[in-house]
Amino acid sequence: MLSKDTHNSLPGVPAAAGPRDVAAAFLNALAAREFTRAHSLLAPEIQFRMLVPGRLMTDQGANATIRRFASWFAGADQFQVEASSAQEIEGRAVLTYRFRLHDARGWQLLEQHLMLDVGSDGRVEAIDLLCSGFRPSTVDEPGHVHPYDAGDLGCADGLARDFREQIQRIPIGDVLLVSTRDPAAKDDLPSMARLMGHVVHSINAPGDGRLLVSVERGR
Repeated sequence: MLSKDTHNSLPGVPAAAGPRDVAAAFLNALAAREFTRAHSLLAPEIQFRMLVPGRLMTDQGANATIRRFASWFAGADQFQVEASSAQEIEGRAVLTYRFRLHDARGWQLLEQHLMLDVGSDGRVEAIDLLCSGFRPSTVDEPGHVHPYDAGDLGCADGLARDFREQIQRIPIGDVLLVSTRDPAAKDDLPSMARLMGHVVHSINAPGDGRLLVSVERGR
């Protein structure tokens, strides 16, 4: 368990947090492409080791580590989370995700597996990463998009119920685009959608107070 004050200083990390919670917070920051938030979860002198197709690379320090992730993901004009998990193995966090993104080269798939060492202050001190490389994808874009404006609702006061109802009304393979002004939905709604068997494609904050979450109905 992390120190008792950790959750007060690290965004997205709950009370009584462990390495898995830190890994999940880091995943949520990457999925939203909020690199400043991801940076806050890293120790200043973090060691980052990467095995990518054809070579082994290393970076040192939080700034270099976040620049590396931004170089992979920030330039995509569309960015989707196809699968993800955060686990813990005897004090070490294990993070796996598959991202689908679109840029000037077209649609691509990327899968990465990360082992994270988390310090007592809740910050990641080391990352060992195995990367599939960017694989060209022949899968077409998702199906029809159905907008749903949830207003100020959050998962604690009706959004969870309404989301279940709304996504059951659309065909499997179509996308529900949820708009909400509740900041907590950034973490709560994607986690709930994945637990229900759906695919979270993107989490965006356009800067007008809204949060936009794109979810493909999976079943």
